[in-house]
Amino acid sequence: MTAVALIPAAPSWADETTPPTINVATLSPSAPTGQNNWYRGSVTLNMSATDDVGLAKFQYSLNGGAAYIDVPVEGAPASATASAVITQEGNTSVRYRAVDTSGNVAAFRSIAVRIDTRAPAASYPAITDGHVGHVATLIPTRTDPTPGSGGVAVLNMYLDGKLVPPLPVQTSDLSLGVHKLAVHLSDAASNSAKYTQTFIVTTSFADVGTLIAQFVTAGSVPAEVGAALQAKLDQAKALADADSAKPARHVLNEFVSIANSQIKPGSARSTLVGDARYLIDQLKGRPAPEPATGLKTEPAEGPKFIPDPVLAPLPHNPDADYNVLVFSKTTGFRHDHIPHTVAAIQKLGVAHKFNVDVYDPQLPTVTLPTSPFLSLDTLKQYDTIVFESNVGHPGPLDAITEQPNFEAYMAQGGGYVGIHGAADSFELRTWPWYGDLVGGFFTGHPNGQNGFGQCGSCIHTEVVTEDNTHPATKHLPAKWMTVDELYNFDRNMRADVHTLLSLNEDSYQRSLNSGNAATNPLRLMNGDHPIAWCQNWGGGKAFSNILGHFRTQYYDDSFLRIILGGIETTAGRRDANCSSYRETSLLIEADRAAGLLTADAADAADAALDIARDGYLATDYTTAIPALNSIVALANNKASGDATARSELARQARALREWMQTLNRH
Repeated sequence: MTAVALIPAAPSWADETTPPTINVATLSPSAPTGQNNWYRGSVTLNMSATDDVGLAKFQYSLNGGAAYIDVPVEGAPASATASAVITQEGNTSVRYRAVDTSGNVAAFRSIAVRIDTRAPAASYPAITDGHVGHVATLIPTRTDPTPGSGGVAVLNMYLDGKLVPPLPVQTSDLSLGVHKLAVHLSDAASNSAKYTQTFIVTTSFADVGTLIAQFVTAGSVPAEVGAALQAKLDQAKALADADSAKPARHVLNEFVSIANSQIKPGSARSTLVGDARYLIDQLKGRPAPEPATGLKTEPAEGPKFIPDPVLAPLPHNPDADYNVLVFSKTTGFRHDHIPHTVAAIQKLGVAHKFNVDVYDPQLPTVTLPTSPFLSLDTLKQYDTIVFESNVGHPGPLDAITEQPNFEAYMAQGGGYVGIHGAADSFELRTWPWYGDLVGGFFTGHPNGQNGFGQCGSCIHTEVVTEDNTHPATKHLPAKWMTVDELYNFDRNMRADVHTLLSLNEDSYQRSLNSGNAATNPLRLMNGDHPIAWCQNWGGGKAFSNILGHFRTQYYDDSFLRIILGGIETTAGRRDANCSSYRETSLLIEADRAAGLLTADAADAADAALDIARDGYLATDYTTAIPALNSIVALANNKASGDATARSELARQARALREWMQTLNRH
């Protein structure tokens, strides 16, 4: 038998069936060039793979795998990289894979590529050939070219060159003639442009009739005067329709005489007189010359991206004047401004000589190792504590081991500063004391647009500085504009706290940036909307500023001075009048119960305080001030009770009086 040697056959690459290994791709540039993870230009897709046989090509698809584009590989290497420039706009799920020389295809991977290079556009449908009537509503139509990033926001709006809140414009509020309305728009990717519409406001017999009805409804024109004006208007129109221009002009002059003699000076009279004279000029065939109209477009800067700061503990300064704790632990929604707020307060600490500690386990590079709220003695090291958007329900402080220590800290004269989401923490049913401390619990806020960049829930508002005597508000103008997330609350806290700042709800109830608010007004706080306040509560000093969602606020010196004023006053380093009607009411009742005020004195003080409070709430400070004077007089009467109790009651009544006098001067 002859032995046969078995010689293995040479390998055949054609029989190899193992697909390449495709790695996770990267994009260049690695960081999006726009906001909200959008690129504002082309993006390079960087692919890499390995294979036992050799790589022949990479492929990528921009349409969900319906078609692939080849990227060849030279020399059939076992390991290779390749790149492809992606220019397709929109939010594209790019599939990519590798193919080896045997034709084996790797299972595809995918990566999201979001590109938007085109700015949003604006138009004004109510304006025709540059003209619009005197009873129209101007709402710019804002569109983002498909497939854009969307979320178009009106960053700024200007009427005749003046910055105004982004609201619908009623042409009845404008004079007849030429006007300019400009909107600065930005989309979610931060593409931006400014559109300026030049237009002419005209009027007609129909417009004037509508204006008469509106002024009568508003009470600015008496009903009988409105009826007389409408009769003259109807008579003039009938004559004009019959080509009797001269008699029609005569009747319109009678219209003007009635308006001038029977309507009080103001916008209603000037509007009706102006419109009637416009119609007279039209009937004379002498219309005013008209300038050019149209829509002008120009490039504009979009919102700037602000990266998160790198946080580290602030070195302890042994020569610092006092100590501050920042508490930003959350067990619910996490605000992205938190690291920016921490960094800002640290900078304030360095500049104003106070130490800053932070407790927030979600900021591991800066946090204290254990909760300071576990020990009253630990809390007492801090002159004030900043509750910074510490969102959570029932909350980030344990009801058994931490909340009682904080209450005791406040009872012993501690300080509290609440910022923004501090009002969205804990619950009324589980910790009502905290709701009274912060001032009120958050219930919701209007929606916004992603075109603001890093604040999709922000909208414009006008802020009213009600009390400019507090160190936090002394630097502020009487009214100022800001962009922020605007909270609504479970209560109107005005009667309970010392309001420092409030929101003008008319400045945003129909915001162009909040859904369909322009035509369907937002449900807010019924026109009275405190947003920052202070008070003496729970034995300590409390300050709340419920603005502060938008991270840009913490790079604004004016906003930081508000926070600094809250810190300094609650830490007892600067004086502030934080008197409140609730505080004085509780004092009277406590003194009554303890027998420190006689029953008659307490009754009289309560009655006077009610009158003063009602006067304050009605903005009738001239009624509030005498009522508070009567409390001071009562407290100065030895027959009213204990000397110490009477002295404190007089002090609080004088503080309330000083506050009312401040408001009365404004």
